Amino acid sequence: MFDIEFLRRIRIAEIDSVVADLPAGGRVLEFGAGDGTQAMDLSRRGFDVIGIDLARSAHAGHRVFPVLDYDGSHIPLPDSSVDVVFSSNVLEHVEDLPGALAEMRRVTRDGGLGVHLVPSVAWRGWTLATGPPTSLAAVGFMLATLASGRPTAVSDALRYGRVAITAALPIAHGASGNAFSELFRYRSSRWRRDFESHGFEVLRSRRSGLFHTGHMLLGPRLSMARRADLAARFGSAADVFVVRPVRTSRIE
Repeated sequence: MFDIEFLRRIRIAEIDSVVADLPAGGRVLEFGAGDGTQAMDLSRRGFDVIGIDLARSAHAGHRVFPVLDYDGSHIPLPDSSVDVVFSSNVLEHVEDLPGALAEMRRVTRDGGLGVHLVPSVAWRGWTLATGPPTSLAAVGFMLATLASGRPTAVSDALRYGRVAITAALPIAHGASGNAFSELFRYRSSRWRRDFESHGFEVLRSRRSGLFHTGHMLLGPRLSMARRADLAARFGSAADVFVVRPVRTSRIE
């Protein structure tokens, strides 16, 4: 079940998997920075980092790094002003993906890159598969909490009840389709087509090498090393795409 500290550990591990793709000391725009965990980590590694996210983001009240508010349409930066646009598990939530990718092209300098982690079919499949056991576990926690008699028992039980309901239902993760159509939407070939259809050349792609699910199966009880082992057997939670903007003259 959801654990913000565990999620932050996952996000740092993702940075470990892509840091070699980023030009040392470069200016990085994190698109969809959330609470700023990854932006802060990149800054600590010597990058010049700008993070942006929607003002209405669920993470807006928990930011650990300065994050600029983004209106969902226009990246608040000048043309050709960053070396890299980085995102992690964000693009699937973007309703106007062509518009967002066009904005990324606009702010990227000549010779710059995009480095994007996107959810995989394996992540979608294992998140569906672990929904029912997560729901049952949440019901167990809910009943135990109600029986505890703690002052916060009712509010805690309601929280577990919400988890039980949402885990049991195959709810869509991204901005379009449903949980089952996402098994096709999150194919690596589909992500590649998205980038190539909207002004980017895919330089390379690979698995992230980390296993986790949307229900945070076993959470911090599984080490990152163990999750790397599981990724080799059961699939990585994300695909990594390193892309380069194609300027208009080449597209036309």
